[in-house]
Amino acid sequence: MDFDSIKKRKTIRKFKNLPIKREYIFCLIEAATEAPSAHNFQPWEFILIDSKNIKEKLSAKMAITWIKNLKKDNIPESEIIKRINLSKERINNAPFIIVPCFDTKKVEKYDDERDNAEFIMGIQSVSLASQNILLRATEMKLGVLWLCAPLFCPEDLREVLKIPLNILPQAMLIVGIPDEDPIKPNRRNLKDVIHYNGW
Repeated sequence: MDFDSIKKRKTIRKFKNLPIKREYIFCLIEAATEAPSAHNFQPWEFILIDSKNIKEKLSAKMAITWIKNLKKDNIPESEIIKRINLSKERINNAPFIIVPCFDTKKVEKYDDERDNAEFIMGIQSVSLASQNILLRATEMKLGVLWLCAPLFCPEDLREVLKIPLNILPQAMLIVGIPDEDPIKPNRRNLKDVIHYNGW
């Protein structure tokens, strides 16, 4: 079987210093909205960022929280500075950023244990939409760096991007024209991940 865009998709960390046209981003969002979702509630929202000012505010705010967490982990000061500078550089110089979000109002509410399943289904739905972005970007010869940092500092994004309380940022997708062709890490062997008819 041929899984062209799936096999070709790679994590890209270096991008050319070229702007990304908004119509290209709209193509990616259109692909995202074709994803399946629990109950077909489509609980996704997407914040699109191309403002240098917003990127700089975001990276500075997120850095404060990350520094606190790295200090909790007893990371040496020199390593903290190195990691923070790299993170800021990635965000500040990102050609384009997409922040996939989960609208918690767009899931069923039961006021019992089923609410947890509904919450997870909402997150899974946004994840499926995000994967569509990665695959469509690969088809379009664009690169994407998927960052989960917003899960560790949602309030930082909420403050800078004026995100309502019912909206939960799930990731940051840095999109651009690749300036590298990294070797894709090996995947686990099929025989190690398959369990027939039970564990």
